[in-house]
Amino acid sequence: MATEPKAKQEEGKEEKKTKPGHHPNSLANLAPVFNSETAKEAQRKSVIARKANREARERLKITAKELKMDIDELMSAHNVTALDVLRLSMIKSMDAGDFDTAVDIAKSIAEFETPKLGRVEQTNVEITADDMSDEELERRLSELMPKKKED
Repeated sequence: MATEPKAKQEEGKEEKKTKPGHHPNSLANLAPVFNSETAKEAQRKSVIARKANREARERLKITAKELKMDIDELMSAHNVTALDVLRLSMIKSMDAGDFDTAVDIAKSIAEFETPKLGRVEQTNVEITADDMSDEELERRLSELMPKKKED
């Protein structure tokens, strides 16, 4: 294995810009170095980011208005339940391509539709013949034994 000359190895790498009079590993090098070219580039990126944020806010406002409108329409036409709101939210999430949120909402809907069974407590009372009176014992025996038909 022959090693390439150092100049060729560093040719593809981006050169680190260091501030004059500072060590290359100095924290002062973390702050951006602005000149007219980098300032224009930073300004351009800032404008792009602000436009994207504004568009995202507008999309969110529209979605909130649609959701409010849909809920108002449902409320006026039907008696809306929490389950209806969850279903509407799940459909909106799927339309937006946010399948993780849609799955989380579907899990919540499943809990409403098929609730877990509650715990049933059983109490077993053991009664012996010694604990009953003769009348109670005779009554219980008659309940357990079918009456014979007399011909």
